[in-house]
Amino acid sequence: MRGESFRNDRHCCYIMAMKQTAQKNPVASIEASAYELVFKQDAETPLDLVASQQGRRLQVRTATRALAGMQKEALVSYGPTQAAWRIVCDEGPWLNGTDLAPFPLGYFGAGLTASYISEFLTHARRAGIDVSGLEVMVDNRYSMEGSLMRGTMIGSAFPADVRFRANTSASLETVLKLGHLAVASSPADALLRNAVDSLFTLNHNGSQLPLTRVAASTAQQHADPSALFEQARPADTPDFAARILERLDDVDTLGGEKLGTERATATVGFSDNQKRQVHVRCVGTLREDGMKELQVACFQPIGSIFRVLSDDSAAVGGRERAPSGLAYVSAGLSFCFMTQLGRYANVAKHKLHSYQLVQDTSFSPPAAINEEESAPTSAAVTTDVFIRDDEEKDGARTLLTMGEQTCYLHAACRSALKTRIRPS
Repeated sequence: MRGESFRNDRHCCYIMAMKQTAQKNPVASIEASAYELVFKQDAETPLDLVASQQGRRLQVRTATRALAGMQKEALVSYGPTQAAWRIVCDEGPWLNGTDLAPFPLGYFGAGLTASYISEFLTHARRAGIDVSGLEVMVDNRYSMEGSLMRGTMIGSAFPADVRFRANTSASLETVLKLGHLAVASSPADALLRNAVDSLFTLNHNGSQLPLTRVAASTAQQHADPSALFEQARPADTPDFAARILERLDDVDTLGGEKLGTERATATVGFSDNQKRQVHVRCVGTLREDGMKELQVACFQPIGSIFRVLSDDSAAVGGRERAPSGLAYVSAGLSFCFMTQLGRYANVAKHKLHSYQLVQDTSFSPPAAINEEESAPTSAAVTTDVFIRDDEEKDGARTLLTMGEQTCYLHAACRSALKTRIRPS
């Protein structure tokens, strides 16, 4: 207890120092920020970013902006409790990133894994099965093929592979059954299995443009999110975990296997022509304090291993000490799309000054609060894109079109992907 008290005191002092040094200083890069990489927004200074609370669905609203290079920053508002989180993202060497934070697909994989863990535990409790330890391993694979400049490049997603390992007196057959139930009731997995086209709006240099080559949203476009990021402040009390995100140095194995053999260079991601596959792995475990510890890495090409923490929302019985699985899934979606916008702009020499978005995701309740026990669903991901550049309107439309077309995770949304549960 004394050690925990010391950690909390140090955490408070650290946050107070961060608030004093960065209060009026807009963040240009991850390195320039005095804040922790992931923090919970101060409840006394709430963001002007409020996810809908209509009905029983879980609504998540995400505002994301580009920082220096390929870095991104997201603010994620969780509708049921209005808790908001700041999360940063980076890219590995294949996109000339600084590798200071997880890549977009890593966040998405971490969110899936956290959701599966929560669902597994819910079904185990309902069945009266004691689980003292749990490990869930998720493998996601994606591909990219075609030419950016000819407009033929397409991103694709493939079904996820999931393995469950549990310390329990229950049989292996029972563990496998619980795994099937966990995947079947996961709201995050519904995003994979239900094929739904994403919807978009485009704001170009302050004016909304009509869209023809992507599915257009008919909802009213949100306001430009620029001012939101200056509102971001960490809570000055330790009601969220310290060091939610860390890079694990000198680690080359994940899930008992050595990371892949392919090492991508900085030129790979910015090549006009692509024909490659990406393999992302996340291994999640349940800690004694009830939080989920998620280790994620790009397996192929080889990337760094990052550790992120996740906690269930208060709406489903959690303590919200770290972002929920759905918060990570939503952030990952926005980050992946932003990466593709930046990548296309780089290859096409698009005179881009800034790009950001406001994204809405919507999920049916998880098993813990799904009284009807119906199959989960996810609504169309709706994204308002804000671009400032020196290009004509058609250039901005092409930028959006190619961003959607090459985004791995919007490809996952528009595909019907049935997750495969592998025996441990």
